[in-house]
Amino acid sequence: MPKLDFNKKKFTCKFGYCTGKAIDLADPSLHVKAQEYKRRVSNMMRAISPEDIARIPKARNYSVSRKYDGENAMLFFDGGQMLSVNAGGTVRVGLPAFDEAVELLKKAKVKSCTLAAEIYVQKGATKAHPVQQVVRVLRSPPSKDKLEDLGVAVFDVIEADGEQISSVIEVYGLLAKWFAKGKRIRPAENRFVDKTEGLMLAFTEWVVGDGAEGLVVRNDQTGWFKIKLRHNLDVAIIGYSEGTDDRKGMLHDLLVAVIRDDGTFQEFTRVGGGFTEEDRKTLVTELKRRVVPSDYVAVNNDYVAYEMIKPGPVIEISCLDLIGERARGGPVKRMVLDWDGKRYTALLRMPLVSVISPQFIGMRDDKEAVAEDVSIKQVTDLITIADADRSAHADDAPESEILERVVYTKVMKEKTMVRKLLLWKTNKQDRGDFPGYVVYLTDFSPNRKEPLERDIKISNNEKTARKFFEELAEKNFIGGWEKVS
Repeated sequence: MPKLDFNKKKFTCKFGYCTGKAIDLADPSLHVKAQEYKRRVSNMMRAISPEDIARIPKARNYSVSRKYDGENAMLFFDGGQMLSVNAGGTVRVGLPAFDEAVELLKKAKVKSCTLAAEIYVQKGATKAHPVQQVVRVLRSPPSKDKLEDLGVAVFDVIEADGEQISSVIEVYGLLAKWFAKGKRIRPAENRFVDKTEGLMLAFTEWVVGDGAEGLVVRNDQTGWFKIKLRHNLDVAIIGYSEGTDDRKGMLHDLLVAVIRDDGTFQEFTRVGGGFTEEDRKTLVTELKRRVVPSDYVAVNNDYVAYEMIKPGPVIEISCLDLIGERARGGPVKRMVLDWDGKRYTALLRMPLVSVISPQFIGMRDDKEAVAEDVSIKQVTDLITIADADRSAHADDAPESEILERVVYTKVMKEKTMVRKLLLWKTNKQDRGDFPGYVVYLTDFSPNRKEPLERDIKISNNEKTARKFFEELAEKNFIGGWEKVS
């Protein structure tokens, strides 16, 4: 490993501890390594609830370690000093725990190594938002004592003296050899078990008893598992999508939201599991009656556009985890929508979370789509969200502009059918969250089994969008349709 040099002029230092950006390292590729490791582990990790522990494949030598709620970082040691790089590209040098690690590694005659660890509050931590307590100290330490209160729990050895380490038994063997006598840097609390009963015992002891965030279970043959208690939240339905082919007329999934302090609705997640077949039939029938216009088009994982509905009903969902950071670093952003009582207007994307394994629990007929019942505070009570209390209306995003609007009617069997075609320019294309143009057809016919149908097309080119508009007009406004506006 090359020397861990960095441009000290670009780093901010306090009490001998310095922070900076990976771009100012002599070897900026360390940031890429941190990103790739986090992404690889995220892809391997399977989140499960304690109820599903028995489903973990049987194997010998399962490593069970306590999950720490801190800052995940990769540690690099070059034989003389240690620094950390997180997935967001922040570099940290000079933590007391790092100084101790250098002494212990030199004593063990380690020439270089790359480790994965959690930086956490070792002393004086409270149960509320422990990761935020870590971040506050790391960003601006109020005293040297606070830096000395930070611990480092090491849970993986990526390489040692140029050799790749892959066996979990070898990993914890090395960690015990190097850091067993450490005070601020230690191996993550760990044990090896051969049966699922041992996993449940560790969960009961560390998570239920001690209040740990969860467990990480590893095995060289069966992979990685994350075991955490499920969270239950109340959310408002704001959209739905139907199944296709033989699932037509049945729910595919729901788009749900929480309400911010300013009264706006923020996309929370898509919910596709936990429904019975009867649920899927009745929900579609009920939600079709609530369909409303929207200048924001959301699609599900099958690229089917959601039908946006008047906010509500409220449902209870459960999830295994809420993650506030992307694998490559940076916040997870979700669209914030304004609801004026008639239609949705997209405002901007703001930080929220990725929701792991959301499941439908049931309807909450005792609750409504109001801030008191589906508040974002349910999320911020569990995980710190940047700008959670900032108004989405403070943004200066330009308003959308209607370019074309036509309405046609036709009478059949003494009932009036209506078709409306719109083309609008979002004026938000350069923000990366919106298409440049939207073409939107609504077709209402009271004689059909499904009275209201829609067709939505998007483009970033006005010429293409106008072509879509003309094609839909030619196809739909013939055979007795009369223009009324």
